[in-house]
Amino acid sequence: MSRRQLRNFRWNGTQWATVTRSPYGELEPKLSTTIQEDSIQTVYETIRIATFNILADCFPWFIKMVIRSDERFEWLCIGITNLNPTIIGLNEVTTTSLEQLQRCSFIRENYFLTESLDERQFDGNTESNGCINGLLSNHGCVILSKFPLLEVFAISVSGSNREAVAVKVQLNSKIENCVYFCAQHTTAYQTPENAQLRAQQISDIVNVLQPLGHPFVLMGDLNLHYNFEDSVVINNGFIDAWAQTHFSRIYPFNDENQGYTFDVVKNNLIPYYIPGEYRQMRLDRILFSCGFPAFAIKPCALWANEPIKSGNYLFPSDHFGLFIDIVTDIINDSKAFIPMGESDPSAEDILFMNAQNNKNQRAYRLGLIRTIEAYVSHMAWLGAFALGLK
Repeated sequence: MSRRQLRNFRWNGTQWATVTRSPYGELEPKLSTTIQEDSIQTVYETIRIATFNILADCFPWFIKMVIRSDERFEWLCIGITNLNPTIIGLNEVTTTSLEQLQRCSFIRENYFLTESLDERQFDGNTESNGCINGLLSNHGCVILSKFPLLEVFAISVSGSNREAVAVKVQLNSKIENCVYFCAQHTTAYQTPENAQLRAQQISDIVNVLQPLGHPFVLMGDLNLHYNFEDSVVINNGFIDAWAQTHFSRIYPFNDENQGYTFDVVKNNLIPYYIPGEYRQMRLDRILFSCGFPAFAIKPCALWANEPIKSGNYLFPSDHFGLFIDIVTDIINDSKAFIPMGESDPSAEDILFMNAQNNKNQRAYRLGLIRTIEAYVSHMAWLGAFALGLK
């Protein structure tokens, strides 16, 4: 698969300026802008990696009415501020949500971005003319990083116009600790054909990143609907952050929490967004390549998993996000930790059993009666909601 180089962007106090690397390896923004050295941190005691499918807003009006994107995107800025990730991969970003993110003061003060709105000045008025890197054709992936971005590129994948986005960063002061982070959003829907396509798309990413000679993290809504799709973890030699820190036999990484990121039982938005839906799935993943130079100090956790307002059905997305805290060096041996560059045998056994359990490869369908019941109920709710009764 092909890759194309991208620009990255940093707020300079006035605008989101393109950042380039000089021949001397220093970060230099274009457009005669300056970045204060003390605003760029390159060493972290704890590194927080996060991923989140934010749910796009490019839908027909009756879906937009339900998912209330203005409220969700306003929460997104608050959510990222509270989570305070070192690096985060976002899926289903549109120009609307990107504009909201770029206006957020916390994001302006702390992050490099892999995409920016193309703003042209006309008689003092700012008009948006798409995005500079062209990643958000309808919607796409964007990475926010507190680490300076040493390299940024997009990777094309089989059967999709949506590109994955990869960045190279230096985890700490040691130059040998350069790694790649890649945000990917694979093809959705639970069919055997799409499961094969997703496996190929993930393989496409690995085939680009592996030859570069540095460890990497693949994160995002990988849409692994079937249990047997854990085979992509096994076949590519990944360490699954959730499995590693919940399915181990080592305390406290042994609670066996299933970590559903798409969970109709707990996420009240899903039934209104997808009438009749009843599944619980671990669609979103953070996957470490073998040899990644870090240790988890806490189990991987969910975030964006509470309603925006108490007592209301609206959640930040139909997905929950994931985050994990890692360190590159263990200083205090008394604290619990687990390596992220070497698969835990117990966790790997569970993933292997899932991968082998491939008898059920039927496409997901609701069934006629359930579909009719779900949509009749949903239409009644929509009518009541439109009239302000809900």
